[in-house]
Amino acid sequence: MSNNNFNQIDLKEAKNIIIDSLKYIFVVASICAIVPLILRIDIKFFGTFNHESSLIEWFQLLCLFLTITIFTRLSFKIPNLKRASMLIVAFYLVLFIRENDDIFDLVYHGFWAPWAFLVALIAIVYAFKDWKKGVLELATYLKIPHMKLMIFSVMFLFVFSRLFGMGSFWRQVMQDNFVYEVKAMIEEGTELLAYGLILYSAYLIYKYLVKENI
Repeated sequence: MSNNNFNQIDLKEAKNIIIDSLKYIFVVASICAIVPLILRIDIKFFGTFNHESSLIEWFQLLCLFLTITIFTRLSFKIPNLKRASMLIVAFYLVLFIRENDDIFDLVYHGFWAPWAFLVALIAIVYAFKDWKKGVLELATYLKIPHMKLMIFSVMFLFVFSRLFGMGSFWRQVMQDNFVYEVKAMIEEGTELLAYGLILYSAYLIYKYLVKENI
């Protein structure tokens, strides 16, 4: 096979590629390592695991808050992507509201749902009021390489963590020894891993857009 079929890169570029890849590996590995560490801290200092008032829950909310902040900042920094940015903000704001359902439940059970619906509706109307611009901006986001990590992380959150954390599954695994706290720790742990990866992908997207000056 001819060498002409390969993209030619110089030594400096090769070093930068390797260094960037090592940084990427380090950050992802750190996110993966932080999750069990936080679970250990929850157990050590609280003695039991209550996912509604746990350290891991606070870290989930922090990841969501920072992700929302990043895309809100992008909506102002890059005006020609404002519609799509705010749509993404709304998506994570809905998740933030859902994660705080215990607070909304003080009013009545499920009180979070109408607020989440309202946020989603406003964002969709705003993003696609001029539907051509909305579609083009959304496509611009989806074209960014780091969006693949974000999409994977969202699917990991909605599919894997939900299925893996199902009570019926862990009752089948543990049978008469079923312990709710174990099931909750596993579910919340996988959720935090997803939120951590979402936050990292948001940071990478921010860097990419600012650098490219789209």
